[in-house]
Amino acid sequence: MTTEPAGSADDGSGHGVLSRNTAIVVLGAGRSGTSALTRGVQALGVDLGNRLRRGRGKNPTGFFEDRDLLALNKRLKRALGITGESVRLIPPSQWDNPKVRLLRRRAMQTIERRFGASRLWGFKYARTLRMLPFWEAVLRELDIEVRYVVALRNPLSVARSRAQLDPQRGVQVKSDLEWLVNVVPYFRTVAQRSFVVVDYDAMIADPVAQLERAARCLRIALTAQTQAAIKAFATDFLVLGLRHSQFTIEDLEANQAVDPLVRDAYRWLHQLAHDEIASDSGALWEDWQRIEQALAARAPVLEYIDTLLDDLRRAKRDPRGPMQALPQLLRYMRGR
Repeated sequence: MTTEPAGSADDGSGHGVLSRNTAIVVLGAGRSGTSALTRGVQALGVDLGNRLRRGRGKNPTGFFEDRDLLALNKRLKRALGITGESVRLIPPSQWDNPKVRLLRRRAMQTIERRFGASRLWGFKYARTLRMLPFWEAVLRELDIEVRYVVALRNPLSVARSRAQLDPQRGVQVKSDLEWLVNVVPYFRTVAQRSFVVVDYDAMIADPVAQLERAARCLRIALTAQTQAAIKAFATDFLVLGLRHSQFTIEDLEANQAVDPLVRDAYRWLHQLAHDEIASDSGALWEDWQRIEQALAARAPVLEYIDTLLDDLRRAKRDPRGPMQALPQLLRYMRGR
């Protein structure tokens, strides 16, 4: 949802009012339907490039990720010292370390080379929201207007989907921590731009209505061409088989295994996704500040969890075998 007017004026390109190069960036926690939503964004006329990662494994219908930007994001993760399952918070100083600055320059070069001629283009990477300060800096330096699409899925469904790939990461408490650190820290930055929150279950149920809503919020003109592309997306690509679990917000409220902060943050995002509150709601941002502060207070614990995860990975890779490395890990867990 956005408080900005959803203008439908056209500049002749069919993309609506585009005063300069505009990027549509799809965000969301992992297993939240970001790939399907990115395919939907493509139906709105957003150029995703011609070097997309092929669908396979966990996303057989496609990831819709640019391979060059995907490789750069993976290098950024390494420069920040995080993995896909990391839950530590990223200190502000990390966004300006030498490795990150070098990657910023390379990101700018890649975007200029690949999308410099596109008036309306976009990209998706599941952890972009976790690394948003990097991409905000890159797009600001290039004088590119950015508009955000936030994919939202019930955290119970996120955990269930994650468990099919990795039972340990799919445990609700672990999945919830990943959800929190990927969604909460920089969502306030998202809300300073034109943005829309799209509920994955709502998109599955009525894809045409949800994509038309997204287009209005993102100020993308709905032309005959985009209307036809939206219909094709709804009938040819998006099928109920893409969704293997569905939970309601009432299920989330009743489940005592769910992290209370996840429940609180999701409740607000769900209201945004269903146009029940305005994005400039004072109540939303007052409570979001509380959620941000509560998550920040967990920083030492989250750092410790990452340290244990790193030690477990090293133990599994130990040439002597994990059982030989276990005593050292246990000594660490007991405070050495």
